[in-house]
Amino acid sequence: MPFAAPRLCTCGKVVQAGKRCECSIKRKAERDRLRPTAPQRGYDGEWRRLSQAYLAEPGNDVCADCGRPAVLVAHRVSIRKAPHLRLVRSNWKPSCIACNNRQNIACEGGFGRPIK
Repeated sequence: MPFAAPRLCTCGKVVQAGKRCECSIKRKAERDRLRPTAPQRGYDGEWRRLSQAYLAEPGNDVCADCGRPAVLVAHRVSIRKAPHLRLVRSNWKPSCIACNNRQNIACEGGFGRPIK
């Protein structure tokens, strides 16, 4: 039965596969504490209501990028870059979680990438 090898944490400790080092847990908690809440980022009750109605419309039930079932509405242009387009339907697209995460990482600088 195959198994994953231990990995080296950025702090220098050896961590077993599937486990997290204490320092990474603390770093994540600190980042989460500093992150604005969903309503502060523009995802309030109005957004939730409108995005659910958008997904319920015919043709918006599959991801625009890969064809898998859509579970959320993504912004074509990030609301960080263009907050005035937050509720503009032409800036929306149905998306699955994987494609939405991929788009956000690429456009908003995830995993140390520069912000486009």
